[in-house]
Amino acid sequence: MTTLGIIKADDVDFELRSQFGDTHGMFQRLFESTSSDQLVLRSYDARDYRYPEDLDECDGYLITGSRFCAFSDTPWIQRLIDFVRMLDRERKKLIGICFGHQCIALALGGSVVKAPQGWGLGVHEYRLLLPGVLSEVATPTIRLRCSHEDQVERLPIRATRLLTNEFCENAGMVVEEHFISLQAHPEFSEDFTRHLILDREQDLGPNFEPALASLEYEVDGILIARSVVQFLERT
Repeated sequence: MTTLGIIKADDVDFELRSQFGDTHGMFQRLFESTSSDQLVLRSYDARDYRYPEDLDECDGYLITGSRFCAFSDTPWIQRLIDFVRMLDRERKKLIGICFGHQCIALALGGSVVKAPQGWGLGVHEYRLLLPGVLSEVATPTIRLRCSHEDQVERLPIRATRLLTNEFCENAGMVVEEHFISLQAHPEFSEDFTRHLILDREQDLGPNFEPALASLEYEVDGILIARSVVQFLERT
């Protein structure tokens, strides 16, 4: 049995949970879709400074997305970045999603900025630059749902770019054999992404209609989930 610790950096607003579920539930559904019965999820809340007492409580960890800025000096975010550095020292496996991707970049010496092109919302297509790292992806491109205003501007020296497109150059990275991170959200459902787009209509401006229209595309979240399971099981 493999245990994945979900380090929550945010959660779905309470009034929306009956419709979309909470953050833990989104990842639970994502990994259940892989048909793997060997993965157990355990949650910790970074905003409340709740972390494993021992890193070996889990075989690996995943830092979720968040509405907060990874480059802020908020104490709980700084504590989370310290946790990333601890995992790196111990070469413990870590997956970063959106905000989590950005935290890993900052922890290891990269930089994160507000994207000058504004919000990235909807389904985006990414080029896969390192075939084999995402073991279940056999195509040169993948589509994933995304929601972000910030992005990684400069990769850490030890990181290698994994995914890219014109909107987000550093949309994914790997650090040696123990960190994988993505700017996109493989756990987001179509309905939840639609809610986010509608909520950001004013922010999106002329990109609003294209973002909504992009939801018609099939996405590859399940391939990411299967690849994560394989990544965790590799010794």
